[in-house]
Amino acid sequence: MDDPIELRIPVEPISLHAQVDLLDGPIQDTTNSSNSNSEERFNVLELPPVDEGSKAWLFCASACALETFIWGWNNSYGIFQEFYSTHTPFESSSLVSISAIGTASLAIQYIEIIAVIAVCQRYPEKVKPAMWIALLICVTTLIISSFASQVWQLILLQGIIFGLAAGVLYAPIIMWLSEWFVRRRGLAGGIIFGGAGVGGFVFPLAIGACLDNIGFRWTMRIWAVILGLSCSLALFGSNPRVPVQRLGTNRPKSLWPAGMTEFVKNPLLLWMLVTNIFQALGFFPVSIFISTYTSALTTTTLSPTVVLALFNASSVVCYVLFGRICDSYPYAAVILCSGLGSALGAFFLWGFATNLPLIFAFALVFGGLSGGFPGIWPAAATEIAGSRNEHTSLAFGAFGVAKGIAAIVGPIIAASLHDKNKYGPEKYGAYGFLKVEIFVGMCIIYN
Repeated sequence: MDDPIELRIPVEPISLHAQVDLLDGPIQDTTNSSNSNSEERFNVLELPPVDEGSKAWLFCASACALETFIWGWNNSYGIFQEFYSTHTPFESSSLVSISAIGTASLAIQYIEIIAVIAVCQRYPEKVKPAMWIALLICVTTLIISSFASQVWQLILLQGIIFGLAAGVLYAPIIMWLSEWFVRRRGLAGGIIFGGAGVGGFVFPLAIGACLDNIGFRWTMRIWAVILGLSCSLALFGSNPRVPVQRLGTNRPKSLWPAGMTEFVKNPLLLWMLVTNIFQALGFFPVSIFISTYTSALTTTTLSPTVVLALFNASSVVCYVLFGRICDSYPYAAVILCSGLGSALGAFFLWGFATNLPLIFAFALVFGGLSGGFPGIWPAAATEIAGSRNEHTSLAFGAFGVAKGIAAIVGPIIAASLHDKNKYGPEKYGAYGFLKVEIFVGMCIIYN
């Protein structure tokens, strides 16, 4: 076990760059000899060890809980989409406008990550208050949305405002992950990201039951309270490893750290961005429309909920597995296996899925191999950042931007490719989803 790092730090505020240097070891005392002899001007600070210890794993568990309630909610939107399209007062709206609710929330949260991280790195003392304010906005927005009577109100409340606030609530977790974990960053990231799959498994079942029994409005109100209480507890354990010092005259003049030109021009970053875009272009249409497809396949109202739950649950295993593998082996091999396996699942399991067993199998295979893809992000971000630890978080943010763009474009393309005039269970590409299945498979196989 690593011994705690003992640091002797001046009482005066230290710069952001000095705080970053604390991640990997002690700061050298650069004060003059007369000052160094004045013990009253120094405090002794012990940092908890990286990769191990109760505080590191408390952060991991708390971050996983935030992931569960924020991204697990996003992964459950298919249940709301199915409900909105079949119940008053929203059933007369188009499928495109209804799907825009969840799409807007997802896309905004992904795209804003890099900007939020940049601001957090410059104003670290503002991060925790901002997270509490963002949580309050999320809860308030969901409660207000329970009174909505038109789809545009849901797009504004559940989509845009909730997405903006949830992104601020979650983004600091990405930044602090790089502080708490180095050698086990892939494993820790996989556990944290796996929370989205856990929430995506549990919430569709619970929310679906609530929608059927108490309706949309009380479901939203109850969920808002649960979200507020659960995320409040998680916030108490979600803290940076390096104590926040108030920045004085040494505050960085720019939001972006040094070396951004090399970072942006890094060929590996560009390749990963393209890979994430194509992977997400194939993933999001499935995550949104798999419930709709299952509803056309069967008259059982429970089946769409179960399929979506299995789709999300299978990603949990691959999140952790991919992260753990990437800690020890090249992540390019994981990308290859994820892309090839997901493409085969789309072409064959979904293509020939004219019964529930096949759609269940597709949900497990595609949901795991494609849904767990972000498990490779910690390894890729670490390699891109190199010796600049602050670039690791920005690489995560860049991946999020790529995925957010695809979260908007992918479902729109899929909706335009869906042939609503075909309702029959054809031998291949049933219920008008032939072109959608080909599109998904071709995007995913790019990996």
